[in-house]
Amino acid sequence: MANSMGVFRSVFSDFKASALSLATFSILSKFVVASLSIPAVALFLRSLVSMPVKSKSGSWEFFEYSGSFPDLVLVMIIVFLWLVGFLVEQSGLLIIASGKVRGSVPKIREVLFKVLRTAPRIVGLSSFLAGVYTFCFVPLLTVFAFITRKITDSGNGEYPSFFTGFFGWLLAAVSLLILIRLMLSWLFTMHFGLLCRKKFLKALGSSRKLVKGNRMRLAHILGRFWLLTVTILLVFSFAFRWGRELMISYSREPTSFNIFRLSLFASAETVFVTVIWIIVAGLFSILVTRLFHELVSENRFEGLEKTGVSSVKESTIQKRPWILFLIGLFAFQATYFDYYGKLMVESEVDLPLVTAHRGSSLKAPENTMSAIIRAVHDGADIIEIDVQLTSDGHVVLNHDRTLSKVAGVSKSVPEMTLEEIKAIDVGRRFSRNFAGERIATLEEVIEYMSGVDTKIKLNIELKDYEKTPSIVQAVLDILEKHEFTQRTIITSTSRVRLAAVRESNPAIQIGLIVTYITKDLWSLDVDFYSVSSTILNETFMIRARSYGRDVHVWTVNDTDSMMRYTSLGVSSIITDRPETLSQLLIRKAQLSIFQRRVLAVLSS
Repeated sequence: MANSMGVFRSVFSDFKASALSLATFSILSKFVVASLSIPAVALFLRSLVSMPVKSKSGSWEFFEYSGSFPDLVLVMIIVFLWLVGFLVEQSGLLIIASGKVRGSVPKIREVLFKVLRTAPRIVGLSSFLAGVYTFCFVPLLTVFAFITRKITDSGNGEYPSFFTGFFGWLLAAVSLLILIRLMLSWLFTMHFGLLCRKKFLKALGSSRKLVKGNRMRLAHILGRFWLLTVTILLVFSFAFRWGRELMISYSREPTSFNIFRLSLFASAETVFVTVIWIIVAGLFSILVTRLFHELVSENRFEGLEKTGVSSVKESTIQKRPWILFLIGLFAFQATYFDYYGKLMVESEVDLPLVTAHRGSSLKAPENTMSAIIRAVHDGADIIEIDVQLTSDGHVVLNHDRTLSKVAGVSKSVPEMTLEEIKAIDVGRRFSRNFAGERIATLEEVIEYMSGVDTKIKLNIELKDYEKTPSIVQAVLDILEKHEFTQRTIITSTSRVRLAAVRESNPAIQIGLIVTYITKDLWSLDVDFYSVSSTILNETFMIRARSYGRDVHVWTVNDTDSMMRYTSLGVSSIITDRPETLSQLLIRKAQLSIFQRRVLAVLSS
């Protein structure tokens, strides 16, 4: 076999001559496979999240979705789908590469026809390989979460030292070596299956025999290829990261132009990485195809084929006794994986708090005691209410400028006394079951909240439409009277009102309600932003974190959006459906780190 530099020169020469065909087929195959595989993985994970919350007792513990079994299934699904995509792409690329090596590049439609004809066998081979590779991946999962936590410097999660100690690392290292050995031994499976028209199981054996005796040379050439590839990717990755940080540092304000510029930069990075991988896939297919033809010619493989495996007198176990030890390790791992799987991958995560928007406002009239009581029962962490000031100085709950929506009364709260307001029925318009429901005062709400779990907080929005400046002091007086300031956050669209709260009581957290982006947004003295879901994106999140400020998002009622904003890392999700969000977060908390990371990618 030629030296590695000679092989690489031939590979680059072949690539230049067939680049267009290689790129065209690579793009087509990636698009088709991604269109089919991404929804499949997303469907599986969403089915886990939608499962009813089960008890953790009983003999079915192994099959609970918070344990290891779904991780195993998820790994197998991902490996299978990745293999299908990879093998479909490589099948077409190796047909093109083999044609170039032989002197004639086939047309794309001819390549597509050949790949489609072998697609069922590719799926069968992928199923077999997925099972084998997943078996090797299982021990790697035992240290995956541990490594992730160390890299990200996260303090979350508990991982037993047994699985991240010597035994766990040994098993993971052995599994990785076996995985690499298998992938190298089966390197030419597709070539035997497509070019020699062998059945794929026989092609696996033929590939192993062709690699035998050439393993170190192949490892050397492929190692140099992938080392160069990874180095290039890392260099450009750091360059893009540096450029992104530089752009963010110079984009002091999140104006439309700056956001567009950052988005364009991110798109350019994505396109660049995609192009690099398309080039790498083409080069790799040509490299492996050239190695295949050279080895077949050099070793006169037709003669080797006649010997078969029956000439081997000693059993595999006798020749390789270390396999018995490996099987024992895997057996031990498999036996105890059901009992310790959850401990290996479970962790406490920073999930968003559930904020009930005006109470449980889909189950009871908004901003009423009934809605607040139901929100507590529905698992809300924070209950958001809107307050206004009556003409005689009482703080009551209401959102709109008038009472038309809740009671059919065209007057506004500042125009009425508390006695007049208490005479109004705000329940009947919602449902006859709530007939007689009255507008609540802030004092009534706090008196009730004082008797529930102290972890539940109030989000008081000052909704006076700039008409009653004295509302700030009136609210603060009530909070201080009932010693409720530690369980309260105050929000408003009014910068003036928030500044007044900060001046009077700096200990209370304040948040600006953001419906559009302004130049002074980041210079304001606030603790967090309460952002409309229509404008919140990753760029805003990055900028808010750089200022050390949390982000709440409103109003989110569908489960897909709940999952997306959870993955985005918001501190609180404000919703009309607190029970739905609470249950979803409970289920997501039971997902393993691996499952959550996959779900985050699919939800982004």
